Amino acid sequence: MDRVALGSSSANAAIVFSSAIALRLALFHLPALPNILADQVEISTPITSFKRLSEGIFLFRNGVPPYDGGVFHQAPLLLGLFYPIISSPLLVKLLYILGDLAIGYMLLQITAIKDKDSAKEKRIRQYRNRIEEPGMSGLTVATLYLFNPYTIASCLGRSTILYSNLAVVAGIWMGMKRNKSLAMFSIALATYLSLYPAMLAIPVLLMLNRETTDYDLQKRTVILSASLFMASLASLFLLSFVLMNSWDFFGSVYGTILAVSDLTPNLGLFWYFFIEMFDQFRPFFLIVFQIHVFIFAVPISIKLRNHPLFVSFLLCTVMGTFKGYPSVGDASLYLGLLPLCSEIFKYMRYTFLIVNLFLYSSLLAPIFWYLWVYVGSGNANFFYAIGLVYGVGEIILMIDTTFAVSRREFEALSPPEMSGDAAPSNWDREVIQK
Repeated sequence: MDRVALGSSSANAAIVFSSAIALRLALFHLPALPNILADQVEISTPITSFKRLSEGIFLFRNGVPPYDGGVFHQAPLLLGLFYPIISSPLLVKLLYILGDLAIGYMLLQITAIKDKDSAKEKRIRQYRNRIEEPGMSGLTVATLYLFNPYTIASCLGRSTILYSNLAVVAGIWMGMKRNKSLAMFSIALATYLSLYPAMLAIPVLLMLNRETTDYDLQKRTVILSASLFMASLASLFLLSFVLMNSWDFFGSVYGTILAVSDLTPNLGLFWYFFIEMFDQFRPFFLIVFQIHVFIFAVPISIKLRNHPLFVSFLLCTVMGTFKGYPSVGDASLYLGLLPLCSEIFKYMRYTFLIVNLFLYSSLLAPIFWYLWVYVGSGNANFFYAIGLVYGVGEIILMIDTTFAVSRREFEALSPPEMSGDAAPSNWDREVIQK
């Protein structure tokens, strides 16, 4: 019976992954769609644009330092990765498709590990002795990621945020497997590519230390993991120096991320604010905005230390909301991680509102951009306003999911049978909750 179920599961997985490949290849072969998406500011930002990466490779190939022109702001190893294949569109497309498939596979594996961990825990009991239903299967989680419109749009637009997302998910997977070296290397790689994922080292450390009660062992794990993270990051920087024979990439890559020097419009909150900002006030507000991205990492990790997977999702959402250059590729990451915590969905209160805010902003953002830039019948306020709506949707998502985790944890610690009150015959969780 188990063999039959395993065979059926493998067949379903093959169908899902084959369909994902076929869909992407078919969309890549539409005449103008990939180039249109690559030009959309919701998909490509100054630090993830494939066209800017192509420009950097062209300069490098012709002996011109790619970081001198103020156009190329991506990590040197990305340049090295695409340098041999940039002249082959098919290989570039396959590399992006394989990246998406790898993330889907890792999400499937993370779900399997989480299910094993959950089997050891005492299941939450509801009134009338009902046992909580299990969460989504790994294949469902992978399917939701692979067929998410944000994921597909980011892949077709060839945004390099995909490789940062790949490193983040790999770090979470290795953290769940308790593989310290690969977990820390993956998070270091994600940090090297886009800086902000450095904060994810905290939830990955929580994963490595889960079910460990020995304080000395936990301390040794933290010290060793931190050392591996720093060594991996230093090695990546050194390798970049060897490739470029210069440290100029530091200012162009990480300086641009921190100083937000390229104010190309995007879905974020920074660009419009700093266009209107007087120069003498810029350093102060820049520090405030950047601190706001990182300041949540420690308190969230302390408060929700028993839920490292959810902490990873929440910090990815924080990054996707408050970083200087967000894109729909960031949304594809945190929306891909959210189903890993599907047991909290029943506790969420504003699902309908969140879904509508994402749909509303996703449909209107390209329309307002077109009206502003191409038609001239709108202005920057139109596009920034829809970006604010998108940000509000992300913030409500964070608030609602955090409430849901807290509510579920409360029920786990205080099951209905311990309240001392008999449950009414018509009691319903959703009615009482709302």
